[in-house]
Amino acid sequence: NFNPAKIFMGDTGSMFLGYIIAAVSVMGSMKTAAAAVLVVPLVALAVPITDTFLAIIRRKSSGVPIFSPDKNHLHHRLLAKGLNQKQVVLIMYALTAFFSCVALLVIHLRTLVGIAIVVIALILFILWARKLGVMKEIVPSPYQMEHQKDKKK
Repeated sequence: NFNPAKIFMGDTGSMFLGYIIAAVSVMGSMKTAAAAVLVVPLVALAVPITDTFLAIIRRKSSGVPIFSPDKNHLHHRLLAKGLNQKQVVLIMYALTAFFSCVALLVIHLRTLVGIAIVVIALILFILWARKLGVMKEIVPSPYQMEHQKDKKK
């Protein structure tokens, strides 16, 4: 479903996807430790969760309301680096596949080794995202632009 998208998930699709993730987590709880079951979905969803977390930090540190939109998310920064839509989607897919594999690997390792691998992977991801400029307000948000207009008046 590359750009231009022909299929859109919508509310029902996103609810179904959430249900499947929850159901797989519950089914996994029958086979593994409860802590691992809670960690697996979080690690598998590391890309959107981390991007949202970094956006909140970026907006809070810039004095912008955390719910205001901007063009400084990971996919926007990749597009600004000159990649096309298809390349950005493939990178996002690759990152999600990587973190999904890490999540599945963690289940089969000793607890401390699993935690170390997850922490290292997340730190590397965050450092890479920061290098792309995800933590900087490179493109002013609509809130900032409106605020600047009010100051000029």
